[in-house]
Amino acid sequence: MADDNSRPVRRRTLTRDKVVAAALGIVDELGWEQLTMSTLSSRLGIVTASLYNHVRNLDDVRAAVQIRAMTELGAHLREVAMGRSGIDGLRALIDAHHAWAVEHPRRYGALTTAPVDRGGLLAAALDANVALRTMLASCGVPEEETLEAAVGMFAALHGFAVLQSSGFLGDELDLDHIYETVVRGVLTGASLDPTRTR
Repeated sequence: MADDNSRPVRRRTLTRDKVVAAALGIVDELGWEQLTMSTLSSRLGIVTASLYNHVRNLDDVRAAVQIRAMTELGAHLREVAMGRSGIDGLRALIDAHHAWAVEHPRRYGALTTAPVDRGGLLAAALDANVALRTMLASCGVPEEETLEAAVGMFAALHGFAVLQSSGFLGDELDLDHIYETVVRGVLTGASLDPTRTR
């Protein structure tokens, strides 16, 4: 009698988490627009139909990519914020956001394009929002004004990050100097003194 244990066992090793990770890899290498069910199935070495065992459709994949990227950025900012406060802490957060955007330009671009799942993305942004608003409050910004200040700050920093990553600013300009000008602008816009350390 044949031993059932001798039969080859087919294990399903593909998971939703692995699908999302592969999708992030495609975004990092090829860009947001190149993320399709076809490129994803090819990356995973499966037929496209098999993807639907793990995700509903392309929007589901794209939403998951945005949420995963936001979660990563939020966790990074939360870690940077630990034990810090005041202008020094705020500057550390600003620099951490810029460094992450420059290090992951296509992932950052996917994160900041129109949300596929707005509710899910807002929930994933909680760490980043709390870190920034708490730091602003530690700098003396009234609690009720921290949200508006945080959004304005993000808009300016995001604009510079996108222009830098896209190559629009070229190599002729001193980007570090421009970055410092942007940082001074966002701090002043939030009624903070960029020369103050506490």
